[in-house]
Amino acid sequence: MLTTHRDFLLGGSKGAAVVPGDLKKSLVIGYLDGSMQPRMPFGGKPLPDDQIQLMKRWITEGAKDDSPAGASETAARKQTVYYAPPLVTALVFSPGGDQIAVSGHHEILLMSTEGALQARLPGLSMKISSLAYSPDGTLLAAVGGNPASMGELQIWKVKERKLLHSVVASKDTFLGVSFSPDGKKIAFAGADKSIRIYDSATGKEIRRADHHEDWVFATVFGVDGKRIVSVGRDRAAKLTDVETGRFIENVNLLKEPLTAIARYPRRDWVAIGGAERVPYLYKMDRPRAMRIADDSTLIRKYEKMDGPILTLAISSDGQFMAAGAEAGDVRIYNVETGETVAHCKGHEGGIYAVQFQPDGKRLFTAGFDGMVRTYDMTGKMLSSFAPVPLSKKESK
Repeated sequence: MLTTHRDFLLGGSKGAAVVPGDLKKSLVIGYLDGSMQPRMPFGGKPLPDDQIQLMKRWITEGAKDDSPAGASETAARKQTVYYAPPLVTALVFSPGGDQIAVSGHHEILLMSTEGALQARLPGLSMKISSLAYSPDGTLLAAVGGNPASMGELQIWKVKERKLLHSVVASKDTFLGVSFSPDGKKIAFAGADKSIRIYDSATGKEIRRADHHEDWVFATVFGVDGKRIVSVGRDRAAKLTDVETGRFIENVNLLKEPLTAIARYPRRDWVAIGGAERVPYLYKMDRPRAMRIADDSTLIRKYEKMDGPILTLAISSDGQFMAAGAEAGDVRIYNVETGETVAHCKGHEGGIYAVQFQPDGKRLFTAGFDGMVRTYDMTGKMLSSFAPVPLSKKESK
């Protein structure tokens, strides 16, 4: 499934789907008429001959984009009207710390850190599951989709509020997006058990890895960008080589399903958490050869939370770690000592996003009840706001 004429012409790993004016080099024809496999549309009925001939004619005549202005799916969709705050599944700070991106329904909301709406970025995905700014703040990557239907990667140019790429590449939702330290690559995970790496400039897939045995929920790059750690429902934090896609090893001792990961700012350490309700801090590099039931990469174990962990974050100075749980429990830990520094209260339902402001002065949280809340490092709530414009229901 493709959403733009531009992305259709880009093609994929096997070459150009369409070469204007050249039927022989346009791979789409082979997939449509069955001379190449798998025949398209995948899982559906083959197109009638007259429709294939129409496609051939369109390519021969130059494969021009003749759709009316504003005819795209996202342009045609009416702006979402909210009568109550929606469940927030993703929240992230811009590198400069002056802007947050928050998930909405079929859109991304750009806001000031005080809750003022700056822009609404509509997209194809009903649900945005994860957001990430590029290190220089020029790009915003979003992954999500429509559960059991499709997964989508969106790449936005932030200043221009322009959607550069919308890539649909799965029949289920994408999760856990992250940028490489140089901003050139984007990694994300999927309910289809995959890890995918894309070029942030072209929106084209570089590599796919299928090491996991179940859903994969989150990804992070190492400090030098050469490796990725991903966590999933198969209980593993898996280390993957970016260049080759080769599986290196499991970072952790397998215990319970994992749903969250965060990397320490300047070292190849990762915090992980999930169904066990316990945050752990691990080294990406094993100090000795791997042994059975080996947990030699473990640095520290933290206090158990009230529910399964859904999200983790580490402050930019590496001093604090925050964890959000399914039961509405939010805690701030001292990374080095393991001490629980604060309990952040006031939530109603699960927490899907925790993020430290880059200057380390505030923690932002959001989740099931749709409210964004801010706290200082003692756990004191400083503010609470809905990240969407709320309308009053019309009286009948």
